[in-house]
Amino acid sequence: MASADDGPRFENVDWDEIDRSRTMVTAERATLLGGVLLVALSYAYYRRSAGLYLVADWRPVPVDWVFLLAVVALTAYGVVPLVKHVRRRRRSPLTLVRQYPGAALGGAFVAGLVVVGTAGPVVAGAAPLRFQHAFHPPVGFSSAVPPQECLGTVTGESFDRVCHGSWSYPLGTNERGHPLGFLLVEGARVATYVVVVASAFIVPLAAAVGVVAGLRGGLVDDLLSSYVDVQLCIPAILLYFIGYAYYGPSLLLLLATFGLLSWGGIARLVRSEVIQRRGDGYVLVARSLGASGSYTARRHVLPNSTNTLVPAAFQLLALFVLIEAGIAFLGFHEIGTYSWGSTISESINAEVAGQLQSRADEPAYRIWWVSTLPAAALTATLVAFKTLGDGIRDALDPRGERR
Repeated sequence: MASADDGPRFENVDWDEIDRSRTMVTAERATLLGGVLLVALSYAYYRRSAGLYLVADWRPVPVDWVFLLAVVALTAYGVVPLVKHVRRRRRSPLTLVRQYPGAALGGAFVAGLVVVGTAGPVVAGAAPLRFQHAFHPPVGFSSAVPPQECLGTVTGESFDRVCHGSWSYPLGTNERGHPLGFLLVEGARVATYVVVVASAFIVPLAAAVGVVAGLRGGLVDDLLSSYVDVQLCIPAILLYFIGYAYYGPSLLLLLATFGLLSWGGIARLVRSEVIQRRGDGYVLVARSLGASGSYTARRHVLPNSTNTLVPAAFQLLALFVLIEAGIAFLGFHEIGTYSWGSTISESINAEVAGQLQSRADEPAYRIWWVSTLPAAALTATLVAFKTLGDGIRDALDPRGERR
């Protein structure tokens, strides 16, 4: 039996919001301008005060400034519109959690990842080398690979010592005596940089190219589509290795190469969706009433393309995190950058009889915590992005079921 809610619906239009979108000064533009100005002043202060720490013991490098600009862009055109959307729909956060529990859990994990990755390294600082505490087991576990100095209980005879975990290193240590908690926080920092920079610059670029190509058509579509085809033919990893050979390892180099050469798939998906939407009635009516192309794209076409754009964007972000971890696992990363991938490799590349080894001197199962904990963090991050992307798609898609 059909429900009474299955009939046509008329959406309440917030005319005040439309009027504000036509003004020169908006909350998004003010946030963007203020944030960029703040970053510029911080950069000028740091350059004039060479050798000083900017915050705590943090000395920013070029990738840090790119990250700060990405944070500003995401805040202006991500957080501010989201707050407006929630207020306009008059739905409390608790209601959203009930409607999208998976997305809420994924969003909480991603938010925690960003907070830990941003503030954790600044607050905790760098961990010193303590080789005498190498491969210390986590709390509640023991290891037959005792460190030179075991801080927990020691059992067994002289040649069969077993070291038990201590609260000095609740998650254990690696071969350099670095606490796994410190390495997990540093890995979260690298993942946060990858996600934030890609979200602020790469995903919007892909969406813009797809929307313009789909709406304009003709020569513009041919040129943009041809560029995307050429881009997809160039392997990003090859370009990264070329840059690695000439300039050395760099997180900024990885973001630049994979970012500039990996968004073609999203652009194609958005273009296909826009081509389907540009012939819909609401788009034709908007154009007949004199709406500009940018207004039509922003208010009608792009919101109705979220069903395709949002999952693809979050899948790309998860892929970037995985690619960075994979490259670090292979060893093509900066020595001082503690990625989850490089931490995993310290244990996985372990002793095998009859083969030359360059990393751990013990089999991986005897120092299992070195690889298991960062692998679990990496897996949880990928799952969180998947569930969060699906939830945001359902929440923003205007063609979806109204709950």
